[in-house]
Amino acid sequence: MADEKAIIDETQAEAQYDADAKMLLAQKPFLANILVRTVKDFMGMNPHEVEKFIEGEPYISSMPVDPGFTNALQINGMNSESKVRKEGVTYFDIVFYVRTADGVSKIIINIEAQKSEPTKYDVEMRGLYYAIREVSSQLEREFTAQKYNDIKKVYSIWICMNEPDNTMEKIYLTKKDFIGKSRWKDMYEIINVVIIRLAETLDLQKEHELHRLLGALFLPELDVSEKSNMLEQEFDIQMEGNRKELLEAMCNLGQGIKEQGVAQGVAQGVAQGIEQGRKKEVFDSVRDGDYSVARGAEKLNLSVAEFEKQMNEAGYQIPETV
Repeated sequence: MADEKAIIDETQAEAQYDADAKMLLAQKPFLANILVRTVKDFMGMNPHEVEKFIEGEPYISSMPVDPGFTNALQINGMNSESKVRKEGVTYFDIVFYVRTADGVSKIIINIEAQKSEPTKYDVEMRGLYYAIREVSSQLEREFTAQKYNDIKKVYSIWICMNEPDNTMEKIYLTKKDFIGKSRWKDMYEIINVVIIRLAETLDLQKEHELHRLLGALFLPELDVSEKSNMLEQEFDIQMEGNRKELLEAMCNLGQGIKEQGVAQGVAQGVAQGIEQGRKKEVFDSVRDGDYSVARGAEKLNLSVAEFEKQMNEAGYQIPETV
């Protein structure tokens, strides 16, 4: 029961950590710093200037990814009642509009934060799926039939943590001429996927600004004071009010999750040690002739075949029955 409660407590703590992390990441100073380092339209700009182009408040885990939702749903005031029967619903982590500096166009940005890179599929493929879904869902929301030039660019930005190394890659549309030279317009780059892999330790190269920014937000090796100082001094992001409270809550939750994990590991190690000692006693008794193989199997609640297998694996010779 105690182990079950610990698991529940850790699960709840992790869920709250994820929620706080999304709320913090969705604040405009952080979004702007990500945009100037990933989106072509804003590269080289001052993040404080880009903040002004982010429209409204970003939506956090409220826009459905899966098919079966009406394309007429608006990012502002989006709802999710049109759920497909027997189909689960997946939500984008963070979605928002940002206007380009010329004020003419808008880009739809989706940011996803993953505690670890998935192992059952390539995150690049999921990023493409999310970007394509956000493009196709624009029909009747951003453009109408025959007005395809009104389709908005989409960036799907993925942050995968606890990786061996810091990396960043971009997948986007381009073209290749085979006969002659055809036109290519910036508007055609409607699908963009950026994969950011964040190592478990802080990137020490100052020029790797995006990885240092994300490290200051998410890496557990830094305490809240170190995180705040780094964000203020290197990125000119003032850590005050709700922003500071969320960062402190994440640090506290992260430490609690770490301590729970250590405590559970110690408890599991003790339990395994006791079990191994009990097995050794029974194996010794069978070896010395105090127990029969059948009696030893009964003591450990194993079948005779499984008992003999484990006894052999432990380096014991099965005594011959008379």
